[in-house]
Amino acid sequence: MTSHRASAVASLLIAGALFIRCTGGQESNAAEEQAPRKNGIASTSPAAVSQAPEVDAKAALRSINAAIPIYAGAKYRDDLTRRDSVTIKNQYGPNAEVYTLATDDSFPQVYHYYTTYLAQFRAYPAQSPYPATTQTWRTLDVQLNQAMQDPFIPGDMLKPGDRQVMLQIAETEAEPKTVIRYVITPQPIQSAQAQTPKPAAPSTNAFDRE
Repeated sequence: MTSHRASAVASLLIAGALFIRCTGGQESNAAEEQAPRKNGIASTSPAAVSQAPEVDAKAALRSINAAIPIYAGAKYRDDLTRRDSVTIKNQYGPNAEVYTLATDDSFPQVYHYYTTYLAQFRAYPAQSPYPATTQTWRTLDVQLNQAMQDPFIPGDMLKPGDRQVMLQIAETEAEPKTVIRYVITPQPIQSAQAQTPKPAAPSTNAFDRE
């Protein structure tokens, strides 16, 4: 009887020693086990997703011609650009581009800057440096390739054969106070095409009005 009990105890000790050896001398805990990866695909955090590069409208315009005037207080607006792009491509063709900038400066301030700058070119018709005060919503449209010719002081000018740039400035009824749009086309814009299209529905974008 004693020998059987001793044999049983010895078997238990041997089994325990083998179990400790297999687990590295530590007790195994199911809660500490690492969960297997699903399909072997590592998850990607939202921060790791690459964002679309920000558009540098001023650099894009300078690449066409460094003489193109750009109002210093205006900032590129991607939301307005994307909305304007639909209208521009429908009006001037699929190769037309647009960069829309906006500023909280008043329309007379912006108008004064552009008309004063363009006055250095003989091809630009002389006009008052300040807009009329009788109009409700004031605008300014200039075909820069035509206006920026024959400067009084020799310097950069926009060549007629370059990509065509139409400058459109409009006063808005809400912030931003003034919107500046550069329409770029491979071919000259005809005067009939340059007219602002009528809006399909009310909009806060001044370029959607007549």
